[in-house]
Amino acid sequence: MAHGISDPKNKKEHFDTATHLEKKLDQLAQWIKESRHFIVFTGAGVSTSTGIPDFRSGMDTVLPTGPGAWELEDHKAKRAKTTTVIDDVQKAIPSPTHMALVALQRQGILKCIISQNCDGLHLRSGVNSNNLAELHGNMNLEKCPKCGAKYLRDYDTEGNRKHYTGRRCDKPNCRGRLKDSIINFGEDLPEDELNKALDHAGKADLCLVLGSSLTVTPATDIPERVVENKQKLVIGNLQRTPFHKNATLNIHAFSDVIMQGVMQRLNIPIPPWILRRRVHITCSQDLNNETQKRILIEGRDPNDTDIPFTLLDNIEIIVNQKVIQQLIHQPFAYDLGDFDQQSITIRLHFFGHYNEIPFDLIYANLSNISNNEQFYLLYNPMEGQWRKVTGSDDLPL
Repeated sequence: MAHGISDPKNKKEHFDTATHLEKKLDQLAQWIKESRHFIVFTGAGVSTSTGIPDFRSGMDTVLPTGPGAWELEDHKAKRAKTTTVIDDVQKAIPSPTHMALVALQRQGILKCIISQNCDGLHLRSGVNSNNLAELHGNMNLEKCPKCGAKYLRDYDTEGNRKHYTGRRCDKPNCRGRLKDSIINFGEDLPEDELNKALDHAGKADLCLVLGSSLTVTPATDIPERVVENKQKLVIGNLQRTPFHKNATLNIHAFSDVIMQGVMQRLNIPIPPWILRRRVHITCSQDLNNETQKRILIEGRDPNDTDIPFTLLDNIEIIVNQKVIQQLIHQPFAYDLGDFDQQSITIRLHFFGHYNEIPFDLIYANLSNISNNEQFYLLYNPMEGQWRKVTGSDDLPL
């Protein structure tokens, strides 16, 4: 069973003075500019500003989310009603730290993010999954142990004690029982994610740790490898960590404060968060009926078209302003016929974690539906509107 930090001295939260913090951020920004292989290692502390509590903050923490989950359990205490905690992780909006890392990755400065978090916020922020190692899984990701297929969901996939979710692989020749990807305390880390992380740690000349107590093994093998290679290790955390004396630099400040200061010094703006959805539509002719076509609609991972993403709650097929069918299971398939000269609307309904409104795909007639259409939908929660983008080159940061 996991526990909070045992040594009371290590539970204490430290804050650098304004003068010391400025000097440390100057140094970190300079090292980032000079780095050839910069990696970031993140813990629960990068998500506390989104309303998600961490695990090991002490009972007297200054965090609005209150003490860590394991700390509360050790003290047999309940979270105070005055704490600021989000009621559903799926509604969490990526923090300035998450978005700063997106900007650094897209500019080619940040080579890999290695995370202990399973809240899914790194992927939701827009990070490329090819340069992300999620050591403790992702609450939105299911895997098929039989064929290895992956499925992203816009909901929590946590299964039973053996991780089975009750869903099955979509592949007709497999139909294996799906498992969630969450790594519980004491379980082995996913080999592919760990190997990716260790590979980048071996290449790194600069590793920045953000919001981690660095007490959970074998995840801590990552910063340890950087130290062994005599490369720069910078730790940004309120509490002191077991690597405090090994670090090239220790910064005691909130993750958001650190990254906002660094980005200002790098002259790279932190982009606002925008929800990105990738939709794939195919329309094929029924070989046995010339007047009928099959429409297939499904979501996809924005970075990997081979990974299905259940991002739609349901779809309505509307002909001449009349709903003729509601589809509730992805991939959404429907056979349309005898509507060649009638207007067709495909109304996409989302899960609504961010109060997303439905989006209408409007076609003058059946022949106007492309045989193979792929596009992105961008949603800004502040504006409450979707924007359709057909090419990845047109995506904003």
